[in-house]
Formats: sequence, C-alpha cells, structure tokens
Amino acid sequence: MLTKCRGPRRQFRRGAIVVLVAACLTIILAFVAIAIDGGGLLEMRRSAQATADAAALAAAEDLFRNFPANKGADTSGTAGARALAIAAENGFNNNGTNSVVTVRVWPQYYATGPKAGTAVPKGYAEVSVQYNQPRYFSRVIGTGAIPVKARAVGRGKWEPSFVGIHVLDLHASSALRATGGGAGGVTGGAHVIVNSDASDAAVTTGGSMLTASQFDISGGTSGGGFIGPVNLGTPPQPDPLRNIPEPTKQTMPEQSSGPKHYSNGNKTISPGVYHGGISITGQANVTMLPGIYYMDGGGFSMTGQGNLVANGVMIFNAPQKSSDVITVSGSNGGSVTMTPPTSGLYKGLTLFQARASTNTLSVSGNGSMFMTGTFYAAGGLMNITGNGAGQIGSQYVSNLLDINGGGALSISYNPDQVIPVRVLSLVE
Repeated sequence: MLTKCRGPRRQFRRGAIVVLVAACLTIILAFVAIAIDGGGLLEMRRSAQATADAAALAAAEDLFRNFPANKGADTSGTAGARALAIAAENGFNNNGTNSVVTVRVWPQYYATGPKAGTAVPKGYAEVSVQYNQPRYFSRVIGTGAIPVKARAVGRGKWEPSFVGIHVLDLHASSALRATGGGAGGVTGGAHVIVNSDASDAAVTTGGSMLTASQFDISGGTSGGGFIGPVNLGTPPQPDPLRNIPEPTKQTMPEQSSGPKHYSNGNKTISPGVYHGGISITGQANVTMLPGIYYMDGGGFSMTGQGNLVANGVMIFNAPQKSSDVITVSGSNGGSVTMTPPTSGLYKGLTLFQARASTNTLSVSGNGSMFMTGTFYAAGGLMNITGNGAGQIGSQYVSNLLDINGGGALSISYNPDQVIPVRVLSLVE
C-alpha cells in the first residue's frame, strides 16, 4: 500500500515583527534626533553664549569710555545699541521670532541670574540672548521650536580703589620702609598693600610709625611701628594703574627746545612738551596752567624758596638718563600747591613717571606744602619726606617706597582726588 507524502507544514505569521520594527524605528529615530538635533543645540548654545559675552563686553566698553560724563548710565543709549549691533553681526538679529536679544542697564532690573529682580548697578550691562531652534528629527518626540538661552554681564566703570599705598615689588626686602622717627598716616579708610614676599617686606625703624585702616602684606614685617590691622601672607595685587596709557608727546604742543630754568621773578607756563625738563630754584614764583606737562628728558625739579602753584596739573617724566628725576621740595619761605586734573583720562593723577624707568621720585615738604592726587612710579623708588603738618599726596603707587622725616606726614586718601581704577571685564 502506497503512502501519500506530504510537504512541510506551512506556518502562518501573526505580524509581530512589524510591530517590533516600528517600535525600534521610533527608538532609533529618537537617538538620531538626540545625536543630530542635540548636537545642533549644543553648537547653538556655544554660539549664543559667545555672542552674549561679546555683546556684554561691547556695552561695558561703551559705559567705560563714557564713564567720566555719564557715571555708568547709558544716557544716550549707545551702550545698548553697541550690544545689539554685536549680536546682529553674530547672527542674532533680534527679529522677535527666531532670535531675541535684550540689554539691561541701570535703572533696569536683572532678568535672570543670582540677582534677578534687583537693579542693574551703574557701569554694568546684562545681555540675554535667545534663539528658537527649529526641530528636525526631534519632531518625532515633540513639536515647536526649542529655545536656546545665554546670558552675560559686563562691567565697565571707573571706581575708587581705597588703597592709600601700593608697593609693587614682589621680592624686595624693605620694599616699604619708614624711617626718621616721624609719624605717617593714611586716612580716608584706605589700605596699605605691599606685594613683596620677603620676610622683612615692610619695615619701620627709629621709632617711626605708619597708621592705616589695614595693612595687606605678602611677606613679613620688621619693627613695631605699624598701627592698624596687619594681614600677612596676602596674595600680591596687580598694579592698579597698569591700564592707564602713558601720554604721547606727538599730540602735545612743543613748549621748549631745551631745558627751562626759572630762578627769580614771576612766571606763568603752559602745558606741553618740555625738552630737557624744568627746574625751579631761588626766589622764582611759578604758576603752571592746568594740563599735562611732558618732561622729555631732564626731569622736573622744584627746590627753591619761591612759590609753585600748579592746580589741575599732571607732570609726566620720560627720563633719558638716571639723573632725569622728579624732585619737589618745599622749603622755608616758599610754598608748593599742586592738585591733579579734575576730569579726563588722567583725572586724579599728579606725578606720573614712565613705567620702564627705575629713577627715584622724591617729594619733601613741610607745613607750607599742599599736594593732592596720586603719585605713580611703577618701576622706581618713591622717596617721601614729611617734616611738618602739610599734606603730601593722596595715594602712592610705586615699585619701592621710603617714608622719611621726623614730622607728621598725611596721606589723605579721597576718592575725588586720586586716579580711579579702570575696570572693564565680564563678571557673569
């Protein structure tokens, strides 16, 4: 009997594979969306933050440049306009749809960040950038544009430092030295900063005393004449006036072709370039009109018994040899009155020696000396001698500092009489 052969039994599929494939495709597309759209979002976030930083700095620079006139307010709206222009140049044109750029300055309020809801201080600018990123592959998991946000705060202002003495040398022994048995006082709540890390960075000898609201010294002290809180081991601080440009003689009027020497009579002189410097001796009475006096070699010397009146004046010393120094000495029978410019780039700066120079800047006075403003010799020794009750400057910034004399020396810090610190940076 023959048996009928049968073929393999046919299997009927139920469609489960189709469901699994569809589910896996959704997951795969989600990963693709994360990889592609997510990468685009990260790139846009970097671009938005870079734009916010640049725009905030642009606004801060405008506030900084106009600070003498506007005191940190965006009076004419130029700071906001510069920020928006920078943002537009970087592709964020503030069209209100795919990009929105907002600039907030005083008296507006911070929109976000740790100080949200508080007033933006003068001299500060907050820039917020938002870009609405379209979806591509990520449409499988959501709808609508994805906002990309960035924020930055810039600061551009001139502000008081509240530093009466700043000695810049990083390693010298006796970088700050008080001798002669006199008493020196830094008033106005200003600090004394000594950058040197030497064990005897700040020294008093011979019974001398130096008083201040605070001493910040990187190294150590010698002598017991420091009156006020003394903080040792503090980090050195940068030159607060390092961003102040030296004046350019090419833009100034020529006032002499050689050294000027005044020894008698009354003389009124004008600002400008003095080739070979100026010396005042004998009974000469000299009045210096307001402005910048550029000593192109020769230095500046006042050592006579006459009178010097120099209000609104800055003397810049550009020495050509070691003997080209600034020397101001008030003697019996004469007087010295000198105050700095009250406006402009060099507001508050009375004596300014070229930074590269190691020459000594010397001021010696008595009761008939009245000098205000900042004395600045970043590369040299500043030698101050006080033998009376007169005022000799409002702030000293120098590489090294010697304070001498048996009398009282007043360093009267006043924010309106010293050169302000220029601050231009991102703060958030």
